[in-house]
Amino acid sequence: MSRIFSNGPNKDFVINPFSQLIEGSSRMHLAAPYFTQAEPLLKAAQRGKTIQLLIGLNVATSPQALRKIHEIPGIAIRYLTSRFHAKIFIFDKAALLGSSNLTDGGLRANREAVIRLDREEDADELEDIRALFVELWDAGQVLTSEKLALFEKAHTGLRRRTPDSEKEIEAALGQAQPLNINVASHEKSSERVFLETLRQEVYEQYRPAFSEVTAILDEHDFRRPDLADVGIANETNRFLNYVRLTHVIGDEAWQTAPLRSPDERRKEIMQYAQEWVTAANNKVPEDYASWLRTVKQAFGTREAIKAADKEQITQGLMSLHAFTEQLRFVKGGLKNLPAEFWKANDEDVDRVRTTLTYLLHGPGDFIQRFHDVLYDLSVKPKRFGYFCALELYGTINPEECPPMNGRMAKAMRFLGFDVKGA
Repeated sequence: MSRIFSNGPNKDFVINPFSQLIEGSSRMHLAAPYFTQAEPLLKAAQRGKTIQLLIGLNVATSPQALRKIHEIPGIAIRYLTSRFHAKIFIFDKAALLGSSNLTDGGLRANREAVIRLDREEDADELEDIRALFVELWDAGQVLTSEKLALFEKAHTGLRRRTPDSEKEIEAALGQAQPLNINVASHEKSSERVFLETLRQEVYEQYRPAFSEVTAILDEHDFRRPDLADVGIANETNRFLNYVRLTHVIGDEAWQTAPLRSPDERRKEIMQYAQEWVTAANNKVPEDYASWLRTVKQAFGTREAIKAADKEQITQGLMSLHAFTEQLRFVKGGLKNLPAEFWKANDEDVDRVRTTLTYLLHGPGDFIQRFHDVLYDLSVKPKRFGYFCALELYGTINPEECPPMNGRMAKAMRFLGFDVKGA
């Protein structure tokens, strides 16, 4: 059987092995500078398969195709803007390597040269290809909603004239290149490293995992009547809280939990969800709904934060699990935590207001603001860490970021998700 495909007269279409390998694989790692074919990936994700997609943002890539698969559970998308020409399609036990892009031309119409690597003697080459993909993937940047919107705008403008498209797209989104022989290309600022790490954790780990759990709870009506007023995102938060407190006993339980396939995760989630909806003790504090109202009243708008006094800000922060988690580090426990917070921040209420306003309602990319609140000493509050910022932002803006805290992360890791546990 030939393993060379070229879209030639004998109908050796690249789409044939591509579709066959998607069907028989659970994980795919795809790299292509040009991308227009969303449907095969969308259908694969809907069947529970996991896809890492690295594409080039250029005039030949379709924003509409990207929009179809953007933020679909199971699909992680990163991009490069220049010096990216590799076409690599990796599946569970095979790879396609050659000249085909993820376009109709590459898969069906253009004359291409693609080899299928799936024989025993291909093992070393497959490992080399996987390593190359990882190198390219690490160089890519996360395609956030903001970046996709900027690309759509730039792409629309490019249709009306014949400019230097690469420069125009990089002017809109910034430059993203793979490593090459240019030594300077190996240099990354610490800020860029932190920013991309945060984007990956929020957009490729926590949000897809949280959305998967939410979809299962909603699809099977694993809902508690006593939480009807808190919203589905906060109900998912409470379900994960229940899993953590009831089944994830000790750190070893989540640290040693195996990574699971989507089908395996679904079984785990449904088992615990069935238990949770009828549990006499659902591990939800009686005043949980009141906590949420307190957070939203204090921080829900710029005007609310501006009007909040020290006591209202304190009560809002004390309604966050991630904030009160610090009590184990405070002498005297919970009752002394507010005093310790304000003492650490020099009793500067205006500065705390300014920081919280910037985090929750500031301009531009949320991840940039998240980064600044964690690492920029001119902005960063004391005793307000990673999960404090995530839980607060997610409570106010659940459509953009789930209300995550360390307890949620450990529960998701226990359920088999590949997420940072703490």
